[in-house]
Amino acid sequence: MRLARRELALLLLAAALTGACAARRPGRPVSAVPPPPEAEAPGVEEGLASWYGGSDGFEGKPTASGERYDSSLLTAAHRELPLGTVVDVTNIGNGETVRVRVNDRGPFVKGRIIDLSREAARRIGVIGPGVASVRLSVVSPGTIPEPPAVTGRWSVQAGSFAERGRADRHAERIRGAGFDVYFEAFQGLTRVKIGPFQSRTDAEEKLKTLEDAGFEGIVVPER
Repeated sequence: MRLARRELALLLLAAALTGACAARRPGRPVSAVPPPPEAEAPGVEEGLASWYGGSDGFEGKPTASGERYDSSLLTAAHRELPLGTVVDVTNIGNGETVRVRVNDRGPFVKGRIIDLSREAARRIGVIGPGVASVRLSVVSPGTIPEPPAVTGRWSVQAGSFAERGRADRHAERIRGAGFDVYFEAFQGLTRVKIGPFQSRTDAEEKLKTLEDAGFEGIVVPER
């Protein structure tokens, strides 16, 4: 009986010691869940910027918003952002930033995401090289509505040129890729277009095939 009590005491002591150790032992680490990959901030885009408005004949010509192009103002052309959108454009190479307002459509060159006015390009050092890697950050969304499709038909605009010769050369490149193109004269500009189509959906499908062929364009209402 005495032996049983001694054994019981030893067991109780061992249990107490084990409990104390367990109390002091740090808790088992919870498996860390890796954070999701950092998502790109909304309204941010990176790519190449170019500029227009030197001796290319665009000065004073109408932009997509209806304004006359003035290369001394801080404006830009973008294919998708709503007209009137204000964006900060940062030259990734030198860190310089300029704030511009989108009032035109373009550029129609693969890989380029924005065409700056001459003054905007000068401020961030794009004039000399002609193109630069930039980051766009939307400051405020545009409020200028797109023109309606008065005829009910749509087309794909693959370029707009102040010089007819440049329009002809661009049209030949697109024809060489298997597309039928036509020209539209618009207040001193020559637009290179594909279509027209009976619905916007049809025009968007054609734009996709044009992009797959290495060209850029925008869907516009047929005048």
